[in-house]
Amino acid sequence: MRCKYAVTFEFETRAPQTHRGTVEAGQPHVCVSRAVKEAKRALRPINWTSLVCVLLERAGEEDSGKEGEDATAE
Repeated sequence: MRCKYAVTFEFETRAPQTHRGTVEAGQPHVCVSRAVKEAKRALRPINWTSLVCVLLERAGEEDSGKEGEDATAE
């Protein structure tokens, strides 16, 4: 799966820093891990107090079938 993400590092006394990008992995938790690693590499945050990682959407994937729908539904 390919996901677009936004990772924000929040600080006690400074403005938050956000990094956006796209990652690819087989599982959502691996996407989050890779997104955080890329954001740390890009922003090099020091003394952050909290971190928010949001997988915004699956990017560039064709849906072969909608998940959660009954295949026999008319």
